[in-house]
Amino acid sequence: MRVVNVMNNNRPLLSDDTSEHVYHCAKCGLCLDACPVYREMLVESHSPRGKVQLAKHIIEEDIEITEHMSDILFSSCLLCGSCVDACPSGVRQDALFSSLRWRAAERFGLGFTKKLFFQVLANGWLMSTSAWFGKWVRKIFGGPWIESRMKVGNLPVDGIPPMNPKPFNDRFPEIVRPEGNINARVLYFHGCATNYVFGDVGTAVVSVLTRMGVQVEIPKKQSCCGLPIFLSGDRKTAVNCIKEVVGMFSRKGVDAVIVDCATCGSALRNEYVHILKELHDLGEAVDNDLIRAAEHLASITMDVSEFIDAHSDWLPDFPPAEYEKVRVTYHDPCHLVKGQGVGVQPRRLLKLLPNIEFVEMAEANRCCGGGGEYQIEYGEMSALITDRKVKNVLKTGAGFVATGCPGCNITIGAHLAKDNVKTIHTVELIQLAMEGKRPE
Repeated sequence: MRVVNVMNNNRPLLSDDTSEHVYHCAKCGLCLDACPVYREMLVESHSPRGKVQLAKHIIEEDIEITEHMSDILFSSCLLCGSCVDACPSGVRQDALFSSLRWRAAERFGLGFTKKLFFQVLANGWLMSTSAWFGKWVRKIFGGPWIESRMKVGNLPVDGIPPMNPKPFNDRFPEIVRPEGNINARVLYFHGCATNYVFGDVGTAVVSVLTRMGVQVEIPKKQSCCGLPIFLSGDRKTAVNCIKEVVGMFSRKGVDAVIVDCATCGSALRNEYVHILKELHDLGEAVDNDLIRAAEHLASITMDVSEFIDAHSDWLPDFPPAEYEKVRVTYHDPCHLVKGQGVGVQPRRLLKLLPNIEFVEMAEANRCCGGGGEYQIEYGEMSALITDRKVKNVLKTGAGFVATGCPGCNITIGAHLAKDNVKTIHTVELIQLAMEGKRPE
């Protein structure tokens, strides 16, 4: 007889839909080779299969969530979704592990630094102010000599790109119209990374889409998608972000909501509905109207490469390249290829461009080891995973790595800078091809 665990206050530990996954695991082990952490550690308790069995014992009240258990949930998993992608039984390990992280965070806390960081992410004014302050500190106290000797976890400080001179959201009016006929109308969710670090990616998105005859609306006062906060266990703060985003972007009368970040796309497209439904099932203050709005948002959200590929007949003719082609390879962000099924589309687009020679790398869909804050908290493990990715990139002889995730961009770029290999968003290469320019 199965017994579902309950908290001390008689609330269910997990929703029935989430806890059910522990009984679908066939223990076949196909998730083992897919897991980037297990490949390095070869420790069963840190494998997806092992953690599913630990979860089963927690749910059936054989064991409790301890601090050691909490450490396993956080240190041995990037929540990359590789195990979900590999599982023949349809086990959603990502949903299971993130839900247990939530309960572990409730019991043991998140720590002051992490909690403060999430409060900043969730507040537009605090985020903008912190970005300005960070830019000022780096300008005054940074410099190549200092930064080349510093690392934050696995991340070399001198490889972290500078902040935008001003937030991307201030570069354009709220509505950007194409010069000719309007083929489609979209909302653009640019996320934190484009707004504060990768402003040129946002500019490329607007430039390419308007040249395709797409009207781009960029809602002001956008906030964080909330997914990094949710995956770390702070659901209360994350739900506030979700409510803001759903309220702003779940509109009727638009053809799509466009994202340029794999994590943000996975949040809007997949995670919001799961998070809200689970909280609703557990008796939290989440109403059905919000869930329905999130479902509508999920149905219209598209990655920018997916949207461009679906409407490639709207692309103008590319001017011929009058220079030697640049060799480019492609890295699949986990939240894009595994979370959204977008992998063929960016490759098709890259092969269309006259200014590049596309070459496939080995294990292109393997995690790069970034995992957001994972590379900072668990630098040693992250470094092992990142090293595999770097070696695979270098074997291609490519001068550029195209990708669709700002986190992957930073992680891979920071470790390839010494080899003069640059990372770039796929849409930036499309913009350059439209302008007849060579990637530099």
